[in-house]
Amino acid sequence: MSDISGIIVYSLENCPNCELLKDFLSAAGAAFEVRDMMSPAALTELRINGVFVREAPVLQVGSTFLTSRDLFSGGSVKKEILSPLLEGE
Repeated sequence: MSDISGIIVYSLENCPNCELLKDFLSAAGAAFEVRDMMSPAALTELRINGVFVREAPVLQVGSTFLTSRDLFSGGSVKKEILSPLLEGE
């Protein structure tokens, strides 16, 4: 189980990849917060951190931001990218 704090999933309604990511994080035992990616506060936070995408999800782990392109391949979560982040490597 991950003890990393500060895991945030920026998500949209009716977003299949958002659900895949949240399911992956839950199965890994990671505690995370979900934020509506279209809210003004979330958009501001993403822009301040140099994230200029309109495709969900965006995953924040600490100060690291990963976009859909970083997180998925062929409709599956890239475990080789996420697992080290969740383990704190």
